[in-house]
Amino acid sequence: MAYPRTVNRPRTKPTGDLGLLAKQCVRALGAELTAYLAGADSLGQFERWLAGGERASRELVAVRLAAGAEVVRIFAAENSLSVARHWLREIGDYVEAPARTIRSAGFNDDAIKDVIQAATFWVNARRSAAA
Repeated sequence: MAYPRTVNRPRTKPTGDLGLLAKQCVRALGAELTAYLAGADSLGQFERWLAGGERASRELVAVRLAAGAEVVRIFAAENSLSVARHWLREIGDYVEAPARTIRSAGFNDDAIKDVIQAATFWVNARRSAAA
């Protein structure tokens, strides 16, 4: 499903510290989904990345976690935070799960914009259906 690119500058540019982004995502999405979004092969690897014990592209991890944090913000603004982790995993008519898109997007802003736009459309549609 294609979405119009109405977002000019996604709020996925990492502006905060990697640890803070990780905490925001873990609190809302759980540690395992956050580790997956970050691109880690396991929760242990993700924890080692954060501790600095294992090398990872901190900028790439930050981009992925910032995208996850933006999805969390969108769902939280609509009091739908409990649905965010399920939506990221597979809810909707998408070619692939939004979490997989974030994980595989790398520095592709268009792919991340698509996920953020899809999250916005999804929560707006849910609000409209409830009205």
